Amino acid sequence: MIQQTTAPFWARNRVQEAPSLCVTSVERLPRPPLRSILTYGAFDGFHAGHARWLGQLSLLGSDLVVGCATDVFCDQMGQSSTASFDARRAVLESCRFVSRVIALESWDQRLTDIVNYNISILAVRNGMGPELDALSDIVQVMHLPSDLPPTWVEPLARSA
Repeated sequence: MIQQTTAPFWARNRVQEAPSLCVTSVERLPRPPLRSILTYGAFDGFHAGHARWLGQLSLLGSDLVVGCATDVFCDQMGQSSTASFDARRAVLESCRFVSRVIALESWDQRLTDIVNYNISILAVRNGMGPELDALSDIVQVMHLPSDLPPTWVEPLARSA
């Protein structure tokens, strides 16, 4: 014989309160340090190598600022680009690793970019721009290995 209770539904199915939890330690998830990284390039014919490079750089800090060479600057460097600056900029802006895209119009703007965007690390490929080490008083210059083919080489005579 089944016993029926007269208690309302909410009282019959009451769950006993769980004992209070005591947290002794909290494991924090790793976060990138709060610092901004800056890199430059033409990014013409964006491919998986570019995405890997930007992904590796984004692990170094919280923001990745990318200087994309304008069409005029590419021509001055002797490397005409197949895609327009606007197209290359749009591709970079859609990349999940990139926080901001700025126009690279001249090598002389590096110091201004570092100050204006509060840059902590200037990331360049190995062998590019040894004179950039002169900027090490205000920014950490990191020469990183890259599997990207060289597109244009910065003239060594330019000042930082």
